[in-house]
Amino acid sequence: MAGTDGALRRAGHRVEMFFAEKEDSERVRFAVFIALLLLIAAIMLLLNVHTPLQMDDYDYSYSWSTGEPLNGVKDVLASQAAHYRLWGGRSVVHALAQLFLYWGKPVFNLVNTAAYIVLLLEIYALARSGERRWDWGIVLAAHLFLFFGVPFFGTVFLWLDGACNYLWGTALAIVPLLIDRSAREGGFFARGGWRGALAALLSFFAGWTNENTACGVLALVILLLVRDRMREGRVRPWRYASAAAQAAGVLVMLLAPGNYARASTVEAGSFLAGALRGAAAVTAYGTVYAGVLLAALPLLFALCRALRVPARHERALALLIGGLLAGYALAVSPQISDRSFTGVLVLILAAVLTPLADAGAAARDFDAARWAALPFLLAVILYGGYQAAGDVFAHEAAWLGQVARIEEAAASGETQVSVSSVPSHSRFTMDIRLGGDAGQWPNSTLSRVFGIDIIGE
Repeated sequence: MAGTDGALRRAGHRVEMFFAEKEDSERVRFAVFIALLLLIAAIMLLLNVHTPLQMDDYDYSYSWSTGEPLNGVKDVLASQAAHYRLWGGRSVVHALAQLFLYWGKPVFNLVNTAAYIVLLLEIYALARSGERRWDWGIVLAAHLFLFFGVPFFGTVFLWLDGACNYLWGTALAIVPLLIDRSAREGGFFARGGWRGALAALLSFFAGWTNENTACGVLALVILLLVRDRMREGRVRPWRYASAAAQAAGVLVMLLAPGNYARASTVEAGSFLAGALRGAAAVTAYGTVYAGVLLAALPLLFALCRALRVPARHERALALLIGGLLAGYALAVSPQISDRSFTGVLVLILAAVLTPLADAGAAARDFDAARWAALPFLLAVILYGGYQAAGDVFAHEAAWLGQVARIEEAAASGETQVSVSSVPSHSRFTMDIRLGGDAGQWPNSTLSRVFGIDIIGE
């Protein structure tokens, strides 16, 4: 028995050393890194292709300036100028939505797939350890959480208008944090000069994206500048300029006349009472959506201490603070929606992955374990993609069936048609709700698009 146990231990040691050698090879890690991104991109492209245009997509297919179908890039810009006055200040993300609607859904399918990959790479860039390049485990963990842990995945990552607001909005809003890390660690932006001017330009557009995420990131950038000023006594001028540009972008968004025009339709009340109710709602939403992440962070810190791994506690806590600030910025919003938590989850996820990256880079015992787990995790990704595709295909077929009824009725010269709403039964789709009045939204927009009065059954 002792001889058998010894043989098993030696065999296990050889297997462990084999996988450790693979993980030591930067070329192998890079190959796995790219292969994972390609697999994820293939799944996302399939889901994007079969997510139909719906709800707000039809509204933004028309110019807010002329009321006519979009007719060129200049028309999109004029539309957003009107949208800024009439509805809201998210001009950057809504301009993207209208551009994609003008260029066509096939263009969006490809570019939106790339945007999801970019978001994964941004999370990786925020969390990665400086000790190891091409840490494929971080990208894999980020995708697994977003794909399986975000209950409104389809709304913010697949639906055209939702993706432009929340996938693209989040990816743009966190750019200043990437600039900060690059400057801090001697990267591309560390040398200032024209790079500092580029940082300011990017930061301006990052601020002009999504209210709560942009405000949370701006607050974190200011806190980091204050910390650096107190510690080092001096901060390079271009970093102040970049933060000022970011703040200007936020102000351009928040001060849009359309925001106040829309807010006037919401029932007024005590600001303090509303803020307290909002904070309670944010706490409840945040606990449900980010509870697993928030519980994982102290556990990972404890793991790093147990393994005697030098963890970047301060960096992880800074990202966590940014996520919390982005969340509680919603407390003063007249309406709180689940999709507004996209940026919150991304920042907290990056915080959690930071000590995970530290443990993986410094503790060699994880190398063999990660490789042993990889086939099973790939199976989870593939089966999850298969299930998601089934849900998206069924939802697409249900909605296109209703569209076919509308088009058939319009072609036959009817003046009115009754169609069914298409409820969502999956986190990869969203409700398509129709009312009983052809003159009210969204029926009114659909009636204009198809040239026939549409009544929801």
